[in-house]
Amino acid sequence: MSIRTVEGIVLYKTDYSESSLIIKALTKDEGVQSFIFQGAKRKNKNGNLVSPLSILSISYYQRSDSQLAKISAIESSVIYRSIPFDPYKSSVLFFVNEVLNKVIKEKESDQELFTFVRSILEILDLSDRTANFPIKFLFQLTKYLGFYPQFDIEGKYFDLQEGKFTKNIPNHPFYLDEQKSDILKQVAKMQFDGIEDLQIPLDIRRELIKDLIQYYKVIIDNFQDLKSLSILEATLHD
Repeated sequence: MSIRTVEGIVLYKTDYSESSLIIKALTKDEGVQSFIFQGAKRKNKNGNLVSPLSILSISYYQRSDSQLAKISAIESSVIYRSIPFDPYKSSVLFFVNEVLNKVIKEKESDQELFTFVRSILEILDLSDRTANFPIKFLFQLTKYLGFYPQFDIEGKYFDLQEGKFTKNIPNHPFYLDEQKSDILKQVAKMQFDGIEDLQIPLDIRRELIKDLIQYYKVIIDNFQDLKSLSILEATLHD
């Protein structure tokens, strides 16, 4: 029975027994995979490395009589330097984690999505300019989910229902006003490192996060409220 090693981003973990864990991780080549990590809580097993959106090197084998791959060893691929000690970054991490768990389907391989998530997590950890990170994350993630907004040079209003910027006010309530629509157009040009970010007022940032969540709700069936939103809002700052 051969052992394979993949890099995985932890989406979810749950206790399986007093010493073992069930882990769901996003991998580059095989999409979302579920693993059992027997004895994970023992000192020599590195189970303490398994946390939301930790980036791990996972060695495992797959038995023909089990749907769960069995982990033989794990180690960190990336060690976060600031996220665990920064309340705002930690809240962003949990927010990103909850969104990903709601939108990523099982066994759906998407190397570009994996690369996107991995890269922005590293940037979140290393950057000092992360005020607009949740807005950029929600907006740019739509590229990988199939509903990235359509742009129109003359478009003044972002139509959440149609997923595009329009010249005229839509005849339904699911749209953003000119100010917020213009900000989103600028968000589309921003890099995640935040070096050349637009300074967005705190109240507008709060509204845009909720607006983009509404966009997800309009497009994705059964997209429920995010429990992590209240935690994120409590840590937002100027």
